[in-house]
Amino acid sequence: MSDGTFLLHISGQLEWIDLLAPSNTSWYCKYEFVAGTDWKILNGLEAGLSQTVNVNNNGDKIIFNLPIEIQFKSTNPYGWPQIILSVYKNMQLAGYGRCHVPLKAGVHKLDVLFAKPQASSLLGYVASFFGYQPELLQPKMLATTAGINLLLMESAGHGQISINIVTQGFQNLGYDSGVVKD
Repeated sequence: MSDGTFLLHISGQLEWIDLLAPSNTSWYCKYEFVAGTDWKILNGLEAGLSQTVNVNNNGDKIIFNLPIEIQFKSTNPYGWPQIILSVYKNMQLAGYGRCHVPLKAGVHKLDVLFAKPQASSLLGYVASFFGYQPELLQPKMLATTAGINLLLMESAGHGQISINIVTQGFQNLGYDSGVVKD
């Protein structure tokens, strides 16, 4: 690429999530990519929604196998893409997860930790007794540092994303993504 840009192609899938799922519950997941202002989407979906998964046995992993594919173009690595996941049990939030897309080209298995917001006021605590679960209006805020220290979060489980990264023109611009560890 002679115009000072590079390409980043991301393909893979959200494989599973382990959130201590009770039997006879339905789950679904939303994902969205967040990237800096210099990043443009050339192909693929910035956000997606999974199928509904029904859990039959207590404690089973929630298997999504949700495909993810997107291609970005950028002039610099500032604002490298992140994936934000929102998981719902029935229609209620079960947790948020976030991870950076790896810098290295190749196949990666990413572990994603999930957390869910807790009530931060007396009114919120009272509402939680009636089934209210705090939820972020903009889950993309988890990719920034703005106000993240004001959130009270509780650990909610973990999951795995299998992802393949392909770059073009990254090294030609003088960027070094280091040595791949096996």
